[in-house]
Amino acid sequence: MKKQLIQAGLKAIFPLCVGAFPFSFIVGAISINAGMDVLQSTLWSLTVFAGSAQMVALGLVQSSTELIVIALTTFVINLRHVLYSASLSEYVKEYSMPTRALMAYGLTDEVYAATIGEMKHEKPGRHWFYLAAMFGFWVNWVVADFCGAIIGSSFPHIADYGLDFAMVAAFIAIVIPQVKNRECIVAAVVATVTGILLSGLPYSLGLVVAAVVGVYAGYKMDLSTERMEAELKEEVRHEIEKEDKEQNNTQPINAIAE
Repeated sequence: MKKQLIQAGLKAIFPLCVGAFPFSFIVGAISINAGMDVLQSTLWSLTVFAGSAQMVALGLVQSSTELIVIALTTFVINLRHVLYSASLSEYVKEYSMPTRALMAYGLTDEVYAATIGEMKHEKPGRHWFYLAAMFGFWVNWVVADFCGAIIGSSFPHIADYGLDFAMVAAFIAIVIPQVKNRECIVAAVVATVTGILLSGLPYSLGLVVAAVVGVYAGYKMDLSTERMEAELKEEVRHEIEKEDKEQNNTQPINAIAE
């Protein structure tokens, strides 16, 4: 069972690994151009493990921004991971604190998209699926950064080649099939529209706002669905009680007639 879950986790994350490799490659190349050496660039990706935050931080470093500003900016960009954590919390509460801490470390956009469906199923040992996907993506990310730091630095304008689109395409292919019910559709549409409207905000803050607004819209739709279901159940209950009452009233009359 454990081996099967590990294999399934690696298989689930593989398409996103293919898409993320060019993006991490670019991050590695740009980090060299920003003044890092190969070891620093690789260790940075190994410990930070956050693509969009790394890319924004590199731009701020190149523009000689204060360290506190860089820290706060990347913190805000990564606030969306709080939403991921909240979504996963009820499915991982049975695990120990060290295991949950390790899972939290590797909780990226891609890992969440590839594993949330499996984590919702209360199967024993499902954390091996998550950990396999997480480590597979993590190794892919670090190796790609290392390659980018060594090779990609020879191309000073590599960020303009559009290689990072591969990750976007793979991510869409993973996420779209999971958008099935009405709540998810509303959340996706609202988040998409909000993200487009706020795309001009600096430091990718529009994505953070879009994520929050999308989740809130999905939450309100979920409440609306629950309310409608409750009202429908109440109507059905009233109808059943009404029919029972009518049957009870007609029975004595039939008995007298007999």
